[in-house]
Amino acid sequence: MGDVLFGPFLRKGSYSRVQVLDHVQADERFGQLYQEAQQLTEVDELMLYRRYLQKGERILFHGTFDPALFNLLSDEGYDLYLIEPEATRTKQIAERYQHKIYGWSHDVTDVVGPEYFDRIILPGTTILRYTRGELLLFFRNIRQLLRPSGRLLVSLYHVDHLKSIAHPIATRRFQQTLLFYGYHIDGERLLFNAYLKSGQEEKVSYAVEYLYEPKTLFEFATLSRYQGQFLYEGKTMLVLEFEKQ
Repeated sequence: MGDVLFGPFLRKGSYSRVQVLDHVQADERFGQLYQEAQQLTEVDELMLYRRYLQKGERILFHGTFDPALFNLLSDEGYDLYLIEPEATRTKQIAERYQHKIYGWSHDVTDVVGPEYFDRIILPGTTILRYTRGELLLFFRNIRQLLRPSGRLLVSLYHVDHLKSIAHPIATRRFQQTLLFYGYHIDGERLLFNAYLKSGQEEKVSYAVEYLYEPKTLFEFATLSRYQGQFLYEGKTMLVLEFEKQ
């Protein structure tokens, strides 16, 4: 635990009475806290997708995505699909779209076959959850799902912004439960830790993110035969697009 928990969260996690969860989405309260803390406040995600996506395209969201936003865009006529392994989130997708939800990427390939999607979107900060080796492998493997000239759309925080939000501890209340959470920079990793106590219940959870500069993604894209470009450059975040070559 010492490589993923820090400070007071590490101490709490060492107590036998405290349950340590290996994934923040394993408890709805931690999941909601993590999503709120990671929200892309600089841009309106709905407007972002309306601007860059086109109706008539087959679009796959790969990673944790707001179910309400998925339902709304689908209702507007966008042909959306989603890879989301967390059942607590997939059950919030409208019943009429449940057949377009997959647990893992290999499930999608088995069902739809290769070269099925026009665009694959890594929503929010999904890209930060991959190690360098995993990210390069992802760029290469996801090609099989993209049509010729298909495109990846990736959101990425500026590293300086991520370093600026790192703080040891803060609090937030969710469903009558007080949660404590914090960030810690560990080399090229950004650690998110959280703790809750509700009656006799005590839990600790964490998420690990990796700090990436845009140039690293462009290098990986070139190695994987994509052509990359900036779609948006803001103060805290970037939106990058990679076209399959």
